[in-house]
Amino acid sequence: MEYIGCTIKQVPPHKLLESATTAVGINPANAPNTTTLGPEFAPSRDRLAVMTQKFWGAAGVRLTVGFLDNPPADLRQRILAHMNAWGAWSNVQFSETNTSPQVRIARTAGDGYWSYLGTDVLSIAANEATMNLDSFTMNTAESEFHRVIRHETGHTLGFPHEHRRKEIVDRIDREKAISLFMSTQGWTRDEVIEQVLTPFDNSALTATAATDQNSIMCYALPAQIMKDGIAVPGGTDIDNLDAQFSSTLYPGPVAPSAVWPNGKVYLFKGKQYLRYDVASDKTDPGYPVAIAGNWNGFPAAFNDGVDAGVVWTTGKAYFFKDSQYVRFDLPSDQVDPGYPAAISANWHGLWSENIDAALVWPNGKAYFFKGSEYMRFDIAHDTVDPGYPAPIAGNWPGMPAAFASGIDEAVVWNNGKAYFFKDSQYVRYDIAADRVDPGYPQPIAGNWPGVWADGVGR
Repeated sequence: MEYIGCTIKQVPPHKLLESATTAVGINPANAPNTTTLGPEFAPSRDRLAVMTQKFWGAAGVRLTVGFLDNPPADLRQRILAHMNAWGAWSNVQFSETNTSPQVRIARTAGDGYWSYLGTDVLSIAANEATMNLDSFTMNTAESEFHRVIRHETGHTLGFPHEHRRKEIVDRIDREKAISLFMSTQGWTRDEVIEQVLTPFDNSALTATAATDQNSIMCYALPAQIMKDGIAVPGGTDIDNLDAQFSSTLYPGPVAPSAVWPNGKVYLFKGKQYLRYDVASDKTDPGYPVAIAGNWNGFPAAFNDGVDAGVVWTTGKAYFFKDSQYVRFDLPSDQVDPGYPAAISANWHGLWSENIDAALVWPNGKAYFFKGSEYMRFDIAHDTVDPGYPAPIAGNWPGMPAAFASGIDEAVVWNNGKAYFFKDSQYVRYDIAADRVDPGYPQPIAGNWPGVWADGVGR
């Protein structure tokens, strides 16, 4: 059984009131809501401090990161990339600095994985770590970068442990859990009680309506310590509900992209698809796989291949096939009821069939491609702009002639770039400069690890 084995560090008792005051000063919404607890509830200042949440506020998160033990540059870059996976759909950004970093990362061997919670990092002495990634190196498995670093970064954003929701804690056999975590984590009895068995006060908790047992913030709990004998699966990566909740706490401005909330981009070819991880810049192990059986609610025709797909600005993705499309709900990971539907009935002004590629641009427009033409779709007004379709040639500066004759696939990354695929090549398009970057096209082979070398799409 795999465990994250993470501890949320508490500020020293003498700094508890200070940290609570800081949290409320940064984000007044952190103040505990006591109105639901009844008129007889008269909490002390210390109790109120404990109930105070540690989120950074709706203006978003911009935190600087420093490393206390001078790891190599490639490791620093890799850690930051996984921390910034939370920024795929939320207004979250971590950047490295050597000057007074707010988040300070150590890799102290034997000290485990831990982090302070949210705004508490500001109450920790400037020469002390706020996060520990026990013995992480470039040789650490990629799955551990997803599982551990994204989890600890969630704590830095203010997210507590999901398995401490009352719904889960009530299912745990107390003594069996204490025995397990004392033996596997080296924790004391009191530490197990604090980290696993003490439920949150739901009346004062900002959280998703339903407990998410697949959250990256949730421990995997084995069946043998559960009263009902049913394991809690836990999370190994940011899931769609994590990302959706994060985006409500830290909303925009976030540039639209093809990157899903879990930090992945999905590419299709024939009856298969693959999952490309942005942070590690390579296809996840085990892909490509069949579409059939992996996309809940896909009609049979879509299992045989999709023409185009695009992530919208609403928590939905749209997939097109011949003259039909489906709307896919990211948080529930399934096609919405009532689909497939006809393109002609719901996409005003758009071609009624055989769309080649689609993407959402940061200007509030979506671009659809078919053959040598494209259309600009106004998302706010839900219709194609006047004057379209127009030729690709002459309107996308730097686009090679072969690409101007037709696009196989297109995706917008969350780095200000868009990528267009044609046969065995691709180009990188700079959105701000509005042109293809110098040096393109380039071959897919050697630049997109694990992606089909002969092309993406149909």
